[in-house]
Amino acid sequence: MINCLYEWYTDNSWRQKACSATKELRPYTGSGDRTVARRDCHSTARTSWRNHVDADVIGEIDTAEKPYRQADVDCRVD
Repeated sequence: MINCLYEWYTDNSWRQKACSATKELRPYTGSGDRTVARRDCHSTARTSWRNHVDADVIGEIDTAEKPYRQADVDCRVD
């Protein structure tokens, strides 16, 4: 599993700002196993961010879909 953060820019593009290390997670562990992507804020300007998690199940065919979760946060990296 890998988890990446993207920051929105005024030129209408998303730019990758951080990714977690790729990690193999155990099944059924609840919130004990996770991947984390982090980046320090350089200002508190309101900015759109999105998170993409790519989870590959061993032995299963992966779909091409790429779900993202998006939120506006008082954090800008630039």
